[in-house]
Amino acid sequence: MKDTEKEEILNWLCDVVPLYRQAEEITYSIEQIDADGLPVDLESLPYIVNALRPILSKVKKMPKPKYGKLQKLQKDFRLTLDACIKSAKYRMKLEKKWGRLTFSTAVFWTNLAISFKKSLSLKMEKMIRDFDKGGLL
Repeated sequence: MKDTEKEEILNWLCDVVPLYRQAEEITYSIEQIDADGLPVDLESLPYIVNALRPILSKVKKMPKPKYGKLQKLQKDFRLTLDACIKSAKYRMKLEKKWGRLTFSTAVFWTNLAISFKKSLSLKMEKMIRDFDKGGLL
């Protein structure tokens, strides 16, 4: 790996890791599901939607990295945030008015959010572990 790639990765991580960690704290309750596959903690859902929107906006506005792995991670992060927001929105919608389509959609987005979160978590933690020098991240 070239020094320029290493520098780009470290710079990108310094920008993304705080957002990633903030999102991880916010979306923790998405993974706590009931027997139907829906988030259990209904009280946190409005907070999830409102808190993740600005993070998603920041990630969307970030410049596209040159390094391919970073491009993929950035896209995965964006998709994970979007899935978590949609999971929370459809779960809240289901509480107001139950319907089979809304139920199925809420379960779909919740499962997708959980899957994306797990996949992203593994990739981000590996990248952080590989490139964190001196506890900078």
